[in-house]
Amino acid sequence: MLRPRFALTTLAATVLTALSLAVGIAGAGPVARDDTVTISMLALNLEQPAFDVVIPNFERVYPHIKIDVTYAGSSTEIYQLETTELAAGNAPDLLYTIPGCGSPVSVCALAKSNYLAPLVRKPWVKWSAPLVTSEDKYGRGLYSFTAIISVWGIWTNDDLFRKLGLKVPATFSQLLDVCRAAKASGTIGVMVAGGNAQNVSNLIAGLAVATSFGDDKQWLSERRAGRVAFDTTAGWHQALQHFADMKAAGCFAPGMTGTTQQASLAEFAQGAALMDTAASQTKGTIDASSPQFRYSHHPLPGGANANLTKTVFIPNDTLGVNSHSSAAAQQAAQDFVDFIARPKQNALIAQIQGGVTQQQLVKGPIPAYMSAFSSVLRQHRYVITPLQTWWNASVLLALQQNQIGVITGQRSIDDVLEAMDAAWKLGGD
Repeated sequence: MLRPRFALTTLAATVLTALSLAVGIAGAGPVARDDTVTISMLALNLEQPAFDVVIPNFERVYPHIKIDVTYAGSSTEIYQLETTELAAGNAPDLLYTIPGCGSPVSVCALAKSNYLAPLVRKPWVKWSAPLVTSEDKYGRGLYSFTAIISVWGIWTNDDLFRKLGLKVPATFSQLLDVCRAAKASGTIGVMVAGGNAQNVSNLIAGLAVATSFGDDKQWLSERRAGRVAFDTTAGWHQALQHFADMKAAGCFAPGMTGTTQQASLAEFAQGAALMDTAASQTKGTIDASSPQFRYSHHPLPGGANANLTKTVFIPNDTLGVNSHSSAAAQQAAQDFVDFIARPKQNALIAQIQGGVTQQQLVKGPIPAYMSAFSSVLRQHRYVITPLQTWWNASVLLALQQNQIGVITGQRSIDDVLEAMDAAWKLGGD
């Protein structure tokens, strides 16, 4: 269900009060005009805490532009809504898009269909991370801007860990031990939004990268050449087996297969679980529930050696400009993209929502609550989520249609991987 904008959270209001004077009004901004342009925008509800602050900032600097934003409750909702509206010719001026080629609203899919206007001669490219910018391109053209890098991992209730005398797990075997101990104490080990297909596939991708699969830099090119397959790759088998092992160890809450992302984060914020598997971009949503305990974000403990385990990062808050919008709307949308790419505004988004900017990924520093990722980032033990690097959206859909079956007994691991291989054979977008 789509969710309209709501009032500022306590955190957002505080940040807005403290930082609204530092918007950058002293910098270059347009002269006030009599005509007002209202542009529409589609975003994910997890992005709302940050946009509730930066949109008013933008509207103060650009008083002739107003932004009408609609928030969707999940990526699946966005896939359905945006693709339907694009086909009907009434899509938003600012499009929600995902870098790479692996989703129905990927940069590849939208740019190939001529839905995205090119972003030309943008100053922010100079301080962007090449690894991220390359995924915002289609061919040689740049078509989107990614505001934050969200690292996949586990949120930990640090006070509850101390109370139960447990240590934050750093390896997969330690994770299973913590889950068993938590269950014995009557505590949920890991909150997982099992009713959110993207959340589950992100978890599985994180488990895959944490295994030996994450060390195979040539796997993608070899898959494109037909020399390897999902069902013949040990790392993908191991990832799905780890997912099943978490269920067997009692990690998950009863009824997790129907739990939404919002409900999962809310329960974690209320102190109902030791951990929550989620991306760092969910911090703003957790903060909105005013948790009464100390918490932090840690790498997903999916490997056998904590010093070698790789982690996944996910480009988030990626926006593109609808090439079918009016000339005035396109210019206004480009102005907004350039505004949130300003270093101060970009850092503000990352601070409120959770994660790091492209600059912070390259140069640091990283927030204190993510300090557990310091060595991971310093040693470059990370990769962009494979979900975004596959060459068509059907592979992700095949995973999402079958993944829960692994823990309900309705699908075998081979069933899932064979479905992904069949989807791969449909060709590239």
